[in-house]
Amino acid sequence: MKNLHFIFRMFKRNPFLIMVGLPGLAFGLAAVLLLMVYLRHEISYDQHFATKDRVLRLYNKVTEQNQTQVYGICTRKAYTEIPSKVPEVEAATQILRGWNVNVKSNKNIFPSLNLLYADPAFFRVFGLHLLSGDTSTALDSKNSVVLTRSVAQKIFGKTDCVGQVVTVSDQRFIVTGVVEDLPHATHFSFDILASMETIDPGNYSGGLEYFTYFLIGGNANIEKAGSRIASLNDELLKPWGENFNLQTESGTELLGNLHLRSKVDFDLSDKADFTQIISIAGIAIFILIIALVNYINLYVLHGEKRIAEIASRKSLGADRRALARLFYTETGLIGAMAFLIALILIRVAQPYFEELMQSPVRVSDLYTASGLLLILVFLAFLILVSGAYPSFYLSRVNLVNGLKGKSDQLKRKSNFSTVTVLVQFAITIFLLSSLSIVYAQLRHLKNLPLGFSPEHVVGLDGFNSEIKKNFKSIEGELARFPFIENIGVSRHDMGGGSSGQGIKKYGDPGEYLSINQYRVQPGFAETMKLQLVDGRFFRKTGDGMNVILNEAAAKLLGLSDPVGSQVQMHGRPMEVIGVVKDFYYEDRPGELVAPLVLTDYSDEVSVLYLRLKSEFTPEQQQQVTAVLKQYDPDFIFSYFLLTNTYSSKFDKEQRMMKLISAGSFLAILISFIGLMALSVMNVNRRTKEIGIRKVSGSSVAEVMVILLRQTVVLIFISCFIAAIAGFWVMQHWLSHYMDRISLHAGYFLISGLAALLIALMSVSWQSWKAATRNPVEALRYE
Repeated sequence: MKNLHFIFRMFKRNPFLIMVGLPGLAFGLAAVLLLMVYLRHEISYDQHFATKDRVLRLYNKVTEQNQTQVYGICTRKAYTEIPSKVPEVEAATQILRGWNVNVKSNKNIFPSLNLLYADPAFFRVFGLHLLSGDTSTALDSKNSVVLTRSVAQKIFGKTDCVGQVVTVSDQRFIVTGVVEDLPHATHFSFDILASMETIDPGNYSGGLEYFTYFLIGGNANIEKAGSRIASLNDELLKPWGENFNLQTESGTELLGNLHLRSKVDFDLSDKADFTQIISIAGIAIFILIIALVNYINLYVLHGEKRIAEIASRKSLGADRRALARLFYTETGLIGAMAFLIALILIRVAQPYFEELMQSPVRVSDLYTASGLLLILVFLAFLILVSGAYPSFYLSRVNLVNGLKGKSDQLKRKSNFSTVTVLVQFAITIFLLSSLSIVYAQLRHLKNLPLGFSPEHVVGLDGFNSEIKKNFKSIEGELARFPFIENIGVSRHDMGGGSSGQGIKKYGDPGEYLSINQYRVQPGFAETMKLQLVDGRFFRKTGDGMNVILNEAAAKLLGLSDPVGSQVQMHGRPMEVIGVVKDFYYEDRPGELVAPLVLTDYSDEVSVLYLRLKSEFTPEQQQQVTAVLKQYDPDFIFSYFLLTNTYSSKFDKEQRMMKLISAGSFLAILISFIGLMALSVMNVNRRTKEIGIRKVSGSSVAEVMVILLRQTVVLIFISCFIAAIAGFWVMQHWLSHYMDRISLHAGYFLISGLAALLIALMSVSWQSWKAATRNPVEALRYE
């Protein structure tokens, strides 16, 4: 207690250590703790499944013209034929991605619920139990559906609702079970799980459609079982691959590894983004390093004021070990205080961090047994690191000189102060230059022409069978509104997915080529303002057997004069009536546009697009709603902007830019305050020197140059170090983009100048005060 009382008195006499070192350390620790919470969330994906170490998911590697993609989807035969041929397989299920649906019950409508289809063994494969209902029969029959707990409570106000009837997209379903809501950290999610028999899986038997999972016996060799499954699937895929001139190779992945290690390009949810994880980890560690070196430097400088005290302790018998214990006690106390402040900071920052990462992160994870153990280990490490250098440095005071309040050893300029400034500003310049490069690349991608015009285009969906059946009439009524310029209808979402088809020149004996397809109706191309290279768009009638190609498709087929030529799809000839410029219909700007064929043979309506002459006002929305409600009185009106669809394709870069911005701000703040405190202590350290120089005739400017010279030199060295590291890191990051900016020295020079300005703002005021001080005051006590 006596020691603690002394330590608190010492802190009171040295406010810089508490006012600067403690908050900086707390910010650094908060960043690291948020990183720990985020990493625990990422690692926890699918770990709640009891069968996570026994479930294999099948994937297919498909290669066409030296381009390879890995799909998590398979044919229906992977489910119907493989399990009986692999003895190690206890059960199997497939999942078919559904869509957002409206559910009706007792005249109440519940919009935008997520629907998936699955086979009867779904619950056995994933080791799930039902709150009500029988897991073995819940998905056996057609039009049976299982609800999550939250949806059951929302619709019926209870979970005991087996036998109740709900209407999903005009179909009547019997509720056969209620399951607990899946945690967010699951690679798939649903509100409603319908039986696979409902959609007649035979209708989807021709292509890759299903996510396929196999439960392997507990005593089986899971690697051998996976190899057998993959080998059998290779045989099943041979005819499909040969039909489209594709090379295929199958493999399996463990359920517990899907989020972090999946080879699949497109999954039921976003995979772990290692670039994002590394960025967060790097920024958190950088901030902690800046805060730590700041704190250690301030502690050492404040320790130089305690030379007489340290020497007195040595004269009374204290050895270096005893002094080290004292210093470790002090750093331990400050570290513990910083941790408490950091815990408060992350509690405050949690909602903002969740919004930034678009993922729930629970601070409560830190208070589990493993989380608390991790905190204690990290706190011990922090105290060890922060106390090591001061203990070694300050305990070397010479006894005789120390008792006089002097130490030749400590008077010699410490290299640690130099390293501190180098580290702080190298990190700051690295973050600033990275931020400017990410911003420049994002702006470059956003400025790339899309090949069509998404401005003033709104989309509507969620139509029932009556609306779809009467769509020609609806289209005619909407066309009379003066605020609507064009109307387009599509089976596919613009900016979303497409259908895969086979195509070749008519009469060509060769294999079909794989191509993407948009099934649209006349008016779609005009609504999107696609750019014609040759030919024409679809007309209202007579174009059911005609197609429009994009430039990539014409090149794929080797057509030098496409319009008027014939291609073969679905085993029948179809005439090319137009060619449009390549446009970004699926991937984001900057990627290679894949071949696409537009067809007009389907009357299926999924999305209605309206090109408006101006903004979509509430009055106009009511007019459109009134037309649709004539055919579906329960229609729930909602719309989306096509510009938002394409803006969302840059979410990854936007998040990264916000992360680096937040990291740069914290790095600058901590460095600024730390350098300012360091400047105060450095000036106090050189009080006698400044007084002598003033007496010897040095001007204010000359004294300021002497005080600022070292800082300026260190900034230039930091800029050089940051430029080398930044160029290497950002060059690697940019290599993931097909269309990218070129790196040049300007990004690093501007960041270096910004850091120099920050540094000069930090130290100039104190240096000017010292340079203008009366030299008599400086020498009075010497």
